[in-house]
Amino acid sequence: MNDAADLIAKCLSCRHPMWDSEIQAGRYACYRCEDKASEQLHAIRGMFKRLNTADGHEKVRGGASGPTGSKEPPVPVRLAVLNATGPGGVVAQLQSGIEDSWRRALGWQMGRTRHHADIDGATTFLINNLPWACERYDEIADDLRTIASIHGRLTGLETGEPAAKKFTAYCKTTDCHGELQITLWTSHATCATCGTEYGKTELAGLMTQYDQAAA
Repeated sequence: MNDAADLIAKCLSCRHPMWDSEIQAGRYACYRCEDKASEQLHAIRGMFKRLNTADGHEKVRGGASGPTGSKEPPVPVRLAVLNATGPGGVVAQLQSGIEDSWRRALGWQMGRTRHHADIDGATTFLINNLPWACERYDEIADDLRTIASIHGRLTGLETGEPAAKKFTAYCKTTDCHGELQITLWTSHATCATCGTEYGKTELAGLMTQYDQAAA
């Protein structure tokens, strides 16, 4: 059990109360968030592979790529897909943004820079070490948000649905001028300035950047 175990009553990721067994284990993230992140990492692997193909790199027309042998002009590449699957894309984000930090925390040697298409290696490392991170790594909440963000990004690229638009809401705690970046689907958020937690109902009552502009 880590030294902060007795002080952790809520999951650092979803902010829901921990079960007694989770608190006793000294976990920083609950089992539900761990399972969700594992599912997202498996999904990221599959979506990346489907997008990292000739068809995946073409712009979608009417929900599908142009037919083979068509006399139509070549379909332009989807730059957003190239950005996600190429150098500096998802694989690099998973390695430099999460894997390297976990290796340092574990006292392990840094791994060789992965090829930008090595999604299997990038996701396998994180899936295998996710239980440790949720139990022992105190910055796991940021990493789970990164995984969720990448999952949402690839889902949007694959389905053609735009990502949820983020906007700024303002903390209503007295003398706090903190800002929260949320979407219409955000179910909870914590003010980074004062630590005040907001559920979905409370978030709906906060002043936003649009309210300020209309005032």
